[in-house]
Amino acid sequence: MQSVDKVRTSGLARFTSLVYLYTGLGIALWTISAQLIANNKALSMAIFQGMAQHRIISMILMIGIPIAFISLCSRLATRSYFLTFLSYIGFIVTLSVIGVPVFYLYSARSIVQTLAVTAGAFVVSAVIGFITKKDLTSWSRTLFTALIAVIVVELLNGLIFHSSAMMMITSAVIIVLFLFYIAFDSQNIKRIYQNYSDSESLGAIALVASVNLVLDFINLFMSIIQIFGNNN
Repeated sequence: MQSVDKVRTSGLARFTSLVYLYTGLGIALWTISAQLIANNKALSMAIFQGMAQHRIISMILMIGIPIAFISLCSRLATRSYFLTFLSYIGFIVTLSVIGVPVFYLYSARSIVQTLAVTAGAFVVSAVIGFITKKDLTSWSRTLFTALIAVIVVELLNGLIFHSSAMMMITSAVIIVLFLFYIAFDSQNIKRIYQNYSDSESLGAIALVASVNLVLDFINLFMSIIQIFGNNN
């Protein structure tokens, strides 16, 4: 029995390491992709013009396409690692469009500092979520409700109110919300491993587990830089 527990503990450790490796690589790819798009003036200007001319459609696409890729990753995870990986890359690259304005609005120093602060906050929240004995599954409905509320407020502010104060308040709420989400998703790694520990496609499952953590990091980063970033 003791040897079985050791095997499971060792397996969970390897799976967790793989999830965070994919998360780190995903964040790095997102940052590099966003910068490359920003450096391509013709492409980035075309994106900005499209967003300005079709604001509602752009917002729907920015929310809908990443969600579609997340869903695709989940569906393919038990079938094909390669297709799951391609969906993961599609998710990262599509989401990088959201990060393009950062390289126009903020200085390089501010971006690097915010990435460092976000990484520190991410690690602390992830460790707390992973080691805590408290079952965080009860947070699921509350966090999801808060997320929907924040999205609605952001859409209304972007389309109607255009309030800087409301944007700052929303960003502060998002920071708190996604710190909780990081803890929740980090603990969820254990539940995912328990459900799929006998699966032959743990690599693809690790990709799916890291998707949420990448999304948590990006939202946290974008909100922190909106409040504390120095204008370029």
